[in-house]
Order: sequence, then structure tokens, then C-alpha cells
Amino acid sequence: MASQQDPRDWTRALREAAPLLGLGTSLAVTVALALAAGYWVDGRLGTKPLFFLVGAAFGVAGALLQIYKLGRRP
Repeated sequence: MASQQDPRDWTRALREAAPLLGLGTSLAVTVALALAAGYWVDGRLGTKPLFFLVGAAFGVAGALLQIYKLGRRP
């Protein structure tokens, strides 16, 4: 016999998990945009891979900042 769970439990669980649900996508987009910007600048200036690597560093730093801010929320 399957036990009946209160729908409010499911709603509460989703509400508590909401900040984490989009975290992976947000981090990936942050790094990808920074890499794309670095790649674009390298193409314009002919400095491959200098700005691509700078973009990677900024992307990772931005992702870490997002994680830090999420961890500091009460």
C-alpha cells in the first residue's frame, strides 16, 4: 500500500530547492559568455589565446562569486 504524502511537503521542498535548481545553468552560462567574449576579442586583435584565457579566468571568478553569494544567503 502506497503512503499518501501531503502535497504541501512537495511544495515546500521545491521552494527550498529553488535557488539551487538553476545554479548549474547559471554557472555554465557565466563561463561560456566570458569564454566567448575572450574568443571574440582574440579574433579581432589577433592575440590568440591571450584573451580567451583571460575570459576563462573571469568566467570562473564570476561563477565562484555566484556560489559565494548563494552560500551567504540566510
